Amino acid sequence: MGVLNDVARAAKSIVKGHMVTLREIFKPPMTIRYPDEKPEQPKGSRGMPVLKVNAETGELNCTACGLCARSCPPGCIEVIEETDANGKRMRRPLAYNLDMGKCMVCNLCIEACPFDALEMAANFEISVYDPENLVFNKDQLATIWKNYDAVRIAGGEKL
Repeated sequence: MGVLNDVARAAKSIVKGHMVTLREIFKPPMTIRYPDEKPEQPKGSRGMPVLKVNAETGELNCTACGLCARSCPPGCIEVIEETDANGKRMRRPLAYNLDMGKCMVCNLCIEACPFDALEMAANFEISVYDPENLVFNKDQLATIWKNYDAVRIAGGEKL
């Protein structure tokens, strides 16, 4: 009796498996032919932090306060503030470098920024052969912000 039950269960399992295959064979394929076709990115997806540009002035919103760099767990952000000849702070970044090779895409830098200067862009295509090419400067980050959808997420809410 035990052998017949085993054979019946095996036959039932085979029929069930083939029924799934028959059901799925008539559905259209869900294949995306990357890189010719780009996958749809949902609004608010985290790709990389970028610097936001003021639409009226064309200047960066960044005041080089350094809160983003201090809140970054792996320390992938470097901010150098610009000063004049007398050593007075100009409240804008002389250099702003982001090392995406270290970035965890955790959004903590965006949440720490009080000046609405950072957003997460939907740019996810940043693979390179040389890791040194994953360091982006302030001009590159502003250009990426202009070319990709970006969103500011703070406290789990889109702002």
